[in-house]
Amino acid sequence: MIRVNLLGLPKPKKRAPVVVMDGARSAILLAVILVIVAAVQFVRYNRLQAETTRLEKLVQDERAEKARLEVIRAEYDRFAAQKELLLKRINIIEGLKAKQAGPSRLLATIASTVSNTDTVWLTNFEQAGQKITIEGAAFSPKAVADFLTQLKDSKAFSDVDLKETYQDSAVKELQKFLFTVNGELVEPAPPQAGTQTPAPAAAKS
Repeated sequence: MIRVNLLGLPKPKKRAPVVVMDGARSAILLAVILVIVAAVQFVRYNRLQAETTRLEKLVQDERAEKARLEVIRAEYDRFAAQKELLLKRINIIEGLKAKQAGPSRLLATIASTVSNTDTVWLTNFEQAGQKITIEGAAFSPKAVADFLTQLKDSKAFSDVDLKETYQDSAVKELQKFLFTVNGELVEPAPPQAGTQTPAPAAAKS
């Protein structure tokens, strides 16, 4: 079939449909994107906060453990120093007994006095005739005074004098007092009058 255009006008061409997105749909899409981004950032922020809290708690726990170990170490060092001093005290007492530099009664008296006085040990003992010099250490001035009282009560000395006592600054873990005691032994009792050694019997002829 043949069609004839009697009007003489050109036939309009068909155009491809154009899709135009209106403002409302654009705003909704933008809002959805912003919500998603905000949700992701919120989740990430919460995770970072939880990790920060965990790390802070871990640091606090480590600091507490460090403080506890420092206390234990200080106690160990103090007991170790005290043990060493007590061992020195025992060694000095045993040394006095072993050397037997003076009368056994005097050494036994001094050793007994040291044993009966808490936290006292001797570091040196010298005797020149009836005069003696005792050097030692103690954990407190009271222990030094108790040691001096024990020496006086032993009746082995006619005179006992505390020459000096001072705190040893070289020991930091605990208090340590050094002291020097001068004393004079009681004079030995003279032989009783009238006591004579019997003369040997004359030989019979």
